[in-house]
Amino acid sequence: MPGGIRFLEAKKQVAALKQFLPRKPQVLSAARREQQTPTLKDSSKRSINNDWKIELPGEFELAGTTVRYVRRGLWEKMSAKGPTKTPLHLMVLLFHDQTFGIHYEYTVAQNQSQENSSDSVKEPEHMYLWTHSSWEDCSMHCGGGERRTVVSCMKIINKTMTQVNDSYCQVENRPLPQIRPCNIHPCQYRWVTGAWAQCSLTCGKGLQQREVGCVYQLQNGTYIPTRDLYCFSSKPAGVQHCEGRHCLTVWEASEWSKCSSECGRGSRKRTVTCTNPQGLCDPVSRPAEEEMCEDHSKCYEWKTGEWSKCSSSCGRGLQSRVVQCMHKVTGRHGSNCPVVLKPPTYRQCHQGACNVKINVNTITSPRLAALTYKCTGDQWAVYCRVIRDKNLCQDMRWYQRCCQTCRDFYTNKMPPKS
Repeated sequence: MPGGIRFLEAKKQVAALKQFLPRKPQVLSAARREQQTPTLKDSSKRSINNDWKIELPGEFELAGTTVRYVRRGLWEKMSAKGPTKTPLHLMVLLFHDQTFGIHYEYTVAQNQSQENSSDSVKEPEHMYLWTHSSWEDCSMHCGGGERRTVVSCMKIINKTMTQVNDSYCQVENRPLPQIRPCNIHPCQYRWVTGAWAQCSLTCGKGLQQREVGCVYQLQNGTYIPTRDLYCFSSKPAGVQHCEGRHCLTVWEASEWSKCSSECGRGSRKRTVTCTNPQGLCDPVSRPAEEEMCEDHSKCYEWKTGEWSKCSSSCGRGLQSRVVQCMHKVTGRHGSNCPVVLKPPTYRQCHQGACNVKINVNTITSPRLAALTYKCTGDQWAVYCRVIRDKNLCQDMRWYQRCCQTCRDFYTNKMPPKS
């Protein structure tokens, strides 16, 4: 068959010849195989696995192209890139009445009238191939149904497949859909129940009913009513006890509000509602809407004293004041004040400009220096005695390095040597 076929064309005649091998075959392959054996022939009588012999895997010239024969265990494959020039015939020899399975595919050019030319370079041709793309839903809901594959026409360009309209593929080559059984469970009888009706009484104990019936499920999924005797399981209840709640006394109360006082005794309130539709709640059982409460979470607050005089008579200095946590009512000291709200203890102060140039590091108030600098001990223990003897403690830079020794110096605990 000229032009256009790119892969093995196994089309046109697929025959199964059920025969038995003679006891002494004329030719044996490397290993005797008691399985199906495919035979491929062209119109010029060239063949693979013909005349009761099994070829070794390899390449063979058939139908004007090279056919590659591969055999791995019980799996065999014949393929050719084509194009083929004459029809190919695929046959299968079966031994001992065994079943067989064949998968074949071939490709036909969109325009078979065009001939391939080795003298000119053409754009890649569009190939169209029938494929099994997906499975349909089961035809039956019970009792045994079928699922069929959806056969679609696919367009192949550079090993990429795209679904196209079925008219692009040849109708005579369309494969039959594959079929699988589904929903093989038998159709059954079953009980169906309706919704419960309202209680027969709106106040007190009553009854409520519902519909209960036996139905049979058809293969299409619908149900038809039938006699109760066909349903083997116990019949669900169609009547049950109920209680009408329209006469019950039910009060609902909201959450309590915050206490009216944040320090000491106060009161808190809530909303009380009767949930009976007719408003028939008993006033005697009504919950309280207000009660006494006591809260001491904000009894303490920060109290501050007056600012001291500026530490410097001229230029820039510091002021300090007393900051204490105290009870609002009793005035007692405490520790329940929020630290983040504590007022500052020190602040800067500014006096007039100094007439004499003064070293900013000179300590003018030893007491203020002791308050503003947190001393953890001398840093230069070896030199601190010299700093004290040389009267360098008045310089804040030396004071910070020898704060303990300088404090003793200012408090006359360690008088300098004579």
